[in-house]
Amino acid sequence: MFAAAVVTRELRAAGEAFGPPSVTPPVLRWGLLLAALDESIDTGYLTAIELIYEGYLFHYRESRLCDVAAGEPETALLAGDFLYARGLHVIAACGDVGAVDLLARLMAVCSSLRSAKAPFSADDALWAYTVGGIVALRLGIPSATVAGLFDELDAALADEAAPDARSLARAYVPVLALRDPALLVAELAGSVSPSALKGPPLAAAVAS
Repeated sequence: MFAAAVVTRELRAAGEAFGPPSVTPPVLRWGLLLAALDESIDTGYLTAIELIYEGYLFHYRESRLCDVAAGEPETALLAGDFLYARGLHVIAACGDVGAVDLLARLMAVCSSLRSAKAPFSADDALWAYTVGGIVALRLGIPSATVAGLFDELDAALADEAAPDARSLARAYVPVLALRDPALLVAELAGSVSPSALKGPPLAAAVAS
């Protein structure tokens, strides 16, 4: 069972060292999608995904955990590195090498997209695909198959092209062979409502 309150508490504790805490609790993102796609994943693993995402937010967007002053980029960089490494350590400790590699590919491509000044919607699409990819790996889909999207993106970026990450991610969903890809497809189409990620078995946990 996904305990959203536990994930939120762990996230807030992880951010305490880096600045004044945000007034509102962090809104969970990719842990919710992962739990919806694979109900067997435990809360610790989902917390790790949210920690890695928070590291990304510190680096490139806006933290959900604390307010880092605009004049303190070193703090944001340090916080991002710490949270990213902490989340990856948890996943590596589970023996999930394929997921670690996939997340590393995600972060590398997101960095390239930031340099290319791509819209953040491109990053969001790749985060969604990566979550689906983690589920696919757990189903036994080969790592090379799951990572094909990132191979294509790397090639396009090396040629200084401007790939449509969202369209490419949608095109690669079938290779993941998910039991029910509808939620991932909807996420990539930008049509997932919060209630879709809070239905059974998530509703009780999120409400807590």
